[in-house]
Amino acid sequence: MSQTQERKQIAILGAGISGLSTAYHLQKAGHSVLLLETSQRCGGAIQTSTSEGYLIEHGPNSLMISDQRLLDLIQEVGIDSEIVHANPAANKRFIIKGGKLQALPTSPLNAIVNPLFSLKAKLRLLREPFTSKRDPKGGTESFADFVRRRLGPEFLEKAAGPFVSGIYAGDPNRLATRYAFPRLWALEQEHGSLVKGMLKKKKLQKQGKGDPNKLPKPILCSFRNGMQSLPDALKEALEEDTIKYGCEFGSISQNPETKRWSLNWRTSAGATGMGTFDHLIISAPSHKLDELELSDQLQDAISKVTQIHYPPVTSMLLGFKKDQIKHPLDGFGMLNSLSEKSKMLGAIFSSTIFPDRAPQDCVSINVMLGGARTPEHANMSDSAMQASVMDELRRLLGIEGNPVFSNFIRWEKAIPQLNLGYGTILKQIEQTERDYPGLHLTGNYRGGISVGDCILNGMTLSEKITFQTP
Repeated sequence: MSQTQERKQIAILGAGISGLSTAYHLQKAGHSVLLLETSQRCGGAIQTSTSEGYLIEHGPNSLMISDQRLLDLIQEVGIDSEIVHANPAANKRFIIKGGKLQALPTSPLNAIVNPLFSLKAKLRLLREPFTSKRDPKGGTESFADFVRRRLGPEFLEKAAGPFVSGIYAGDPNRLATRYAFPRLWALEQEHGSLVKGMLKKKKLQKQGKGDPNKLPKPILCSFRNGMQSLPDALKEALEEDTIKYGCEFGSISQNPETKRWSLNWRTSAGATGMGTFDHLIISAPSHKLDELELSDQLQDAISKVTQIHYPPVTSMLLGFKKDQIKHPLDGFGMLNSLSEKSKMLGAIFSSTIFPDRAPQDCVSINVMLGGARTPEHANMSDSAMQASVMDELRRLLGIEGNPVFSNFIRWEKAIPQLNLGYGTILKQIEQTERDYPGLHLTGNYRGGISVGDCILNGMTLSEKITFQTP
């Protein structure tokens, strides 16, 4: 830390990947950090367990690295040797249409020759570079409307809509393009076309004029022992006693004169603590904010933030003997087209993507149910869920018999939906942070839901606090 930078006292509420990344980078910058977590573990939704030779991811199944800073961080915390790269077969994605699997196009050119799309749809795709740029709703256009306008309704039905299910478990008619898919929105704003924008960015990158942190080719990976290796490594890289687990919080307040923050807490072990801090970072899920003991004025100031919708999602890992399945499982997985009547959101071919995810003579398939469009499917009983899904899997993958292994992970509130109206919520967050200096709201509901986005947002927040002028 330079002489012009002040060592600051900082409290972070929530030890998910956003909180861990922020804590790590703040300590690296020389600040004093206390990380307070309500549960008995760190990592939030990132959690890995094993059972009967199967590796089970409770949350994210992989990490997409497109930024050099992520690779640098993984090396810094000492787990670069544990990286496991995805099987090249994972580049293939399947769509479920008419009760059958069809391979999705892997590139814009492939879409033109792919039999999944009609001639009319292909001609519509070719028109994209010549479709005029317009923003008919002032940045509040739904993803479905955006795709229909630029690429046509068939592309929404068979490709972009399922893509939304795979990322957000969301409804493309509700998600706001500007906030849920900011890179796509920016391509149209800056270049007037998605295709033109992608080609221009690729050209600039080759000329060395693009984003210096952007990798030439994104890396899809995990770790030898699963995704939990990443939060565990960040935890180990923190100074001793940085994290307090099992915390219950008392009142949280700001001194109107000094602008410092006061809070107290009690751990499940009975220990109590209290302190004052220059900065208070709340990295808990937005639906947890109304559980904090904040002043009425501050609670009102963030009232809209707590209304972000998190639909339920159930993850069901099924194991089979290899000889039970006729399909080669030669891809990442499968997603439903929007019109398909199915209990599933989709499925990931876990043991195809990464090695050692199932016993040697077995395969594992991770089925997702629920989400914003069909939340009721996430709330079926284990037996009803497995029975209904197996009917589909037998038809789609040629499975004989029943699974030899099953495991259910239920998320009552899974993924934040950056729906239409999110712009108003974001303005409220930004205004609250201006009105309450030293307060920072962060998490996967702000700045991107992916693991990589959360890590980079923690890095950015650390830099903002470090170089902030008093």
